[in-house]
Amino acid sequence: MPQWLVRDVMTSEVVTATVDTPIGDVADLLASHRISAVPRPMARPDAAIRDDVIEHVRRVLWIDPVQVQVHVHGGVVTLTGAVGRRSTAAIAARLAGEVPGAVTVVDRIRYDFDDSSLTRSRVGRTHPFSADPFGPRRPAGSAV
Repeated sequence: MPQWLVRDVMTSEVVTATVDTPIGDVADLLASHRISAVPRPMARPDAAIRDDVIEHVRRVLWIDPVQVQVHVHGGVVTLTGAVGRRSTAAIAARLAGEVPGAVTVVDRIRYDFDDSSLTRSRVGRTHPFSADPFGPRRPAGSAV
């Protein structure tokens, strides 16, 4: 039986994308090079990722899975549904991105009220209920 080498099955022109490349650009890159699949090392099953996202969002935000739906394909988590506040939608997306195996999160959650101007603090930090993490701490008495 002949031994196969990587050079026997791979092209010599390597096509790459960074983690910051927009998904649409990656899709164009794949299509233009007639690439039908990309390797995903140590990928978790989509069902396991979905279950973990649902549990994480439910446990932290007390959001019913009927209110925010979770779909996972190829590690890409898509959130749909509706919540009351924009900050809740942003937090749900951030929580979904923390689940092991989530490659990226597509946030399609609708919201009734844009509370982003209310959740931002004026001193460069964020309100405890904001989706953004706190910035660096400033020493007491320092100027803003």
